[in-house]
Amino acid sequence: MKFQSSSEKYLTERAEFSKRHGARELWSVIDQWPLYCGIGNLGRHVAILDILRRSLPVPGHIAEFGSWRGSTLLFMAKLLRLFDPHGSKQVHAFDSFTGLETFSDKDCPAEGNRGAYRGDYAELLELVELYGLADDVVIHKGLVAETLAPLLEREQALSFSMVYLDLDLYEPTLHAMLRMHPRLSQGGMFVLDEWNHESYPGEGVAVREFMERHGDCYRPEHIPGTSQPNLLLIKERC
Repeated sequence: MKFQSSSEKYLTERAEFSKRHGARELWSVIDQWPLYCGIGNLGRHVAILDILRRSLPVPGHIAEFGSWRGSTLLFMAKLLRLFDPHGSKQVHAFDSFTGLETFSDKDCPAEGNRGAYRGDYAELLELVELYGLADDVVIHKGLVAETLAPLLEREQALSFSMVYLDLDLYEPTLHAMLRMHPRLSQGGMFVLDEWNHESYPGEGVAVREFMERHGDCYRPEHIPGTSQPNLLLIKERC
């Protein structure tokens, strides 16, 4: 995988840095985050910032599938506060908070990966309250296959301008894309976090199968400056 050796070097060296300098109070580190944030992580968030700003003129909410600890979710909600403070857009989050579960033969091996990316739902709710984002964030707790269809059935008018997909696995990714396709506004975007990723092949397979059905509706676009997210599908018609 590209950048694997440099990433491993960075992770080792930052662990050694932490040992040399010792534990620090949480908020003193967070408030000085440019000192500690890795370039790869910074590039990821700059890319998400750019994509979200591109989506602002498109009607509809934002959805994130696969929230883990909620970092990207709250980042996007905070960006809406900055760039569209009086708008109606919300961020809808879909996650079971129990980690990876629904493996298929198109995915990475379940052994060693089951339960990875287990989130902390209670902590996330506390952070939503801490930053006063209860009106900006809607969390749908449970497997995507169990929560998405009932939501769309209840909320017939619900539409989206941006759908961020970070589910890692084939079945939930394909399910989310097929269900969200009719609700994605023209000009809206699917954002793929791990498309064409060696460790999580199921996401790439799901995208290929989705595009075989609906590819005429979308224009694929590379995302510069970051390895994740790494694919945009922009809805141009349909």
